[in-house]
Formats: sequence, structure tokens, C-alpha cells
Amino acid sequence: MTRFLEELKRRNVVRVAIAYAVTAWLLIEISATLEETLRLPDWADTLLAFFLILGFPVAVFFSWAFEITPEGLKREKDITDDLPSRAVTAQRLNVITVVILALAVGLFAYDRFGKDAADTPAPVAASAGDLSIAVLPFVNMSSDPEQEYFSDGLTEELLNLLAGISELEVAARTSSFFYKNKVDSIPLPEIAGQLGVAHVLEGSVRKGGNKIRITAQLIEAETGFHLWSKTWDRELDDIFMIQDEIARNVAEELRITLLGDQGRSRVIDTESLELAMQGRFFYNRRAPDDMLRARDRFERAVAIDPLNATAWIGLVPIYWRSDDQDAMDKARHALDRALELEPDNPEVLIRHAQYLRYVENRDDDANREVQRALELGPDNPLVLSIVAGAACNTGDFETCIDYQQRAVEADPLHRVNLSNLAAYYVWTGDYAAAEAQNRDVLELFPDEDTARLALAELRLAEGDLDEASALLGQVTIADPLDHRDGVEYMLLDAAVSFSIGDEQASELALQQFAARSGESNPIQLAALHAWRGERDEAIRLIDMAIDAGDYIEPYQLTRPLFASLQDDPKIRRLIDP
Repeated sequence: MTRFLEELKRRNVVRVAIAYAVTAWLLIEISATLEETLRLPDWADTLLAFFLILGFPVAVFFSWAFEITPEGLKREKDITDDLPSRAVTAQRLNVITVVILALAVGLFAYDRFGKDAADTPAPVAASAGDLSIAVLPFVNMSSDPEQEYFSDGLTEELLNLLAGISELEVAARTSSFFYKNKVDSIPLPEIAGQLGVAHVLEGSVRKGGNKIRITAQLIEAETGFHLWSKTWDRELDDIFMIQDEIARNVAEELRITLLGDQGRSRVIDTESLELAMQGRFFYNRRAPDDMLRARDRFERAVAIDPLNATAWIGLVPIYWRSDDQDAMDKARHALDRALELEPDNPEVLIRHAQYLRYVENRDDDANREVQRALELGPDNPLVLSIVAGAACNTGDFETCIDYQQRAVEADPLHRVNLSNLAAYYVWTGDYAAAEAQNRDVLELFPDEDTARLALAELRLAEGDLDEASALLGQVTIADPLDHRDGVEYMLLDAAVSFSIGDEQASELALQQFAARSGESNPIQLAALHAWRGERDEAIRLIDMAIDAGDYIEPYQLTRPLFASLQDDPKIRRLIDP
């Protein structure tokens, strides 16, 4: 054994083994350090370690059987005892081992201490720009797909509770749920960048028998560093109680992690918050009967918890646009309750500004509320979109487009904001930008008929009748009079028939539109006559609407169907008030 050990030493086998082990450690440290930067898959480290382990006996064998000499690689039996190569090789191996060891130790120290210290934010000292988060839909890892309602419900609870922490900027529900089932295919930094947040909360739900395991983790998007993670195991007795408990635990943990003792939240009944979020969803979607659904959810929310300012403010625009005899009184009451509960909430302030401007005609007071809303919520998408719409109504298109683009940046997957931006491009006469924006909307939401109809009109204006007809053919509306898009469909179908030159079909479409929708939509009927070149009839219908006291929004007269009238002085005065 002694002679064997001496032979290992003489042939530098021990030195090669040490050098190989140190080099392998260095390579593993480099791989771990660059893993996030290079976006290496999880199995990359395992594969590297496997090959390094596999190579160890090979390196030891070659160091026993061969030796590097000044004349090149030689087999051990061919080397004479008087050749000084072994001493030189030993010295070089010592130097190489020391250098590699120093590099490995330095990299290890940086990765474990220096990098963490530089990248990990202090929980109680996060800057204002870092206090933003997106809650991705929790993943249902149970074998039963029916359990997905639980994971979605838990995500909703978390969104509701985090939205009540005023210091946090929380990505909107519509945007967060857009990434459901897409996290594996889209890197987290990319998702965070699209949503404009610094942190991402993700988690999973796994059910087995009567037990459920819930895992949640908070990730710093830029670095991928896990700021916090936790797992809960519960007996599945009352799922709603578990949802509420876990959501509140997570919200409290996040409050402490991101805000420290500065965080504060109003405790609102969980069911009331959920109903308010449902009300917002229906209000923003604007599908048939969605306003009735939104009103129902908001009214139930305030009945359960009168302190729910979100629900009160959601009722304001619904009430003042309803046909109730006492609608204005209800709107004023809802607004007063919201102002009482959250006087510095930018969404409350912007709704107050709308009420002052459009209901009470107090423009100066409305302007002051708008400024306060912008100061307190400079990145709030509702505030930005309402300011944009008001600017377009006054003909200030530059301000309009700027604010609406900012609203889209703040909530990049909000259907209404995306569609409104496309509409505002039409107002400005930038049809190319409007077409591109509508195509973006359809790429994200293939069922969005509003964008499809807008594209059909733009294609019609460009003379592309085939594509205009094809787009109309993709619209699915059971009864045109049941939906606002149905009126547009009837209008554009009649316009396309006229442009194709089918006089019989064109006249029939015109008569049907006038009979079914013309009385309640005189401006759309005027647009059809304008497209047919019947200027006098179009202007007569517009005059009738004005005489009847109808408010004509400028954007209605900027659409391509009114192109033949936009040089008329009366029309220009209506477009540019």
C-alpha cells in the first residue's frame, strides 16, 4: 500500500485528482451564477454535474497512464527516470490548482454573499417604484380539473385583499388572468415587463383526498430571487374558509415583506370584495346585459359591507347612465359614500370629476378634481383613460392619445382601454394606427367583435371589399338588436352591400336598418346615408338629432363612413367644438 501511494504521488495522480475536483467546482459555480442570465433550463446543472462526475475516473486513469512532457504526451512506461518532466508537471499542477481554487472560492463568496447583498431588497426599505406586484393565477396541480375553481378563487381573494393595500400597485385582474396556463411558456421577467411590475406572486394548489396543500412564493422579477415562500396544509372542510384564511395570510406576509410596518389595509368583507371585482369585470366587458350584471354585483357588495368603496364607486356611472327615475339621486348617494370612505382614492376623485362636469356642469370644480386624481394616481389606468376621453371630446387629440397610451401601458391587457385607443386613432384621422391597434386587440382577444367591426370599416374605407366582407362574416351575433355591436354589424353590412354595387341588397339593408334601429340610432343611419353619397339626408338626420336634444359625440362624425361630410362647415364645428 505504501509503494502504491508513493507511485500515485510520483505520477501526479493525486495532484490531477485535486485539480480536477477544484476545476469541476469552479464550473458548477459559474453555471449556477449564470443560470438566470443565460436562462438555462433547470436540468442544466444536473447534466453538467453528471458529465463532470463521469469524467473524474477518466482524468485519473490518463494521469496514471500518460504524462505531459516537453516532447508531448507520452505513455508512463516510455518515460525514463532521469526526465525532469514529473517535477515540472507537479509544480504546474500545484500552481493551476491554487489559481482555480482561488477563483472558485471568490466566485462562491460573491454568489452567496456579495450578489445576495446587492440584489436582495431590504423588506422594510423598498422604494416606491418597487411596490408593484402581479398575482398570477394559482396552478391547479390536482388530478381533478374541477378543483380549478378553488385555485382561481384563491387568486381572486388575493387580488381583492392586495388591492386594499393602498401603498401597493397591483396589476389588474384582467391582465393577470391573461397569463393563466402560460407561465411555463413565457419567462417571468417577460410577464413582469409586460405588466409593468417589480414582483410576481405565483403559487399552486394540490388536493389529495380530504387534504389540500397550498404553496405561494414572491419573486423579484428582474433577478428571479425568491423573497418569500410558504406552504400550508389544511383539511378540506370548508373551502371558502380556507380560501379566506390563506389569502389573508399571504396578503399579510406580502405586506410585511414589501412594506414593513408602513403597510396598512382596510379590512373589507371577503364576499363583498369578490362581488365588487365581479362587478368591475362585467362593467369592463360590456357584453349583452353586462351592465345589469355589474349593477347586481355592486349592489350586493355594498349590502354585505357598506364600507366597500370600490363597489360604491362602481355604481356611480351605472346609475347615472340608467333609466331609473331617481338615477341621479342614487349616483350622488353612491359618490358621497365613496368620497366619505376614501377621499384620496384617485378612482373616486375621477368619478367625482365626471359627475361634476357632465351632471352638474361645474367644469372648474371638475378640473380641480382631475388634477388631484392625476397627482394621487398618475399611473391609474381608469384615471388616465377618463382624462384621455375628455381630451378627445374637446378636440385635444395629442393629449388624448398620450393619456390613452399611458392607460394601456398601465394595464396592457384591458380590452376597453385597448379598443378605446384604436377608436381615438380614428378620431385623429390616423387610420393606419387604428388598424394596427385593432389587429393587436384581435390577436389578444380573438372574440372581440368591436375590433373586428372597426377593422371591417377601415378595410371598407380602403376599398378592400373582400376583406371587409370576410371580417363581417366572422362576427357572431345572435340578434343584432341585443348588442351594441349588432347595430354596427347591420350598418356595415348595408354599407358593404352598397359598395359592392348590389342595389337590391343595398336598398333592402338600408330599409331594414332604418326600420329596426334608425329611430334609436339616427347618427348611425346618417353615416349610412353619408357613405351612399346622400349628403342632404345625412345632414337632415344629424339636424334632427340636435333638435331633439341628443348629444353627438365628436368621434361619431370622424368615422370613415362620414368621410364625404367632413368638409362640411357644420360637421367640422361638431367635430372640433
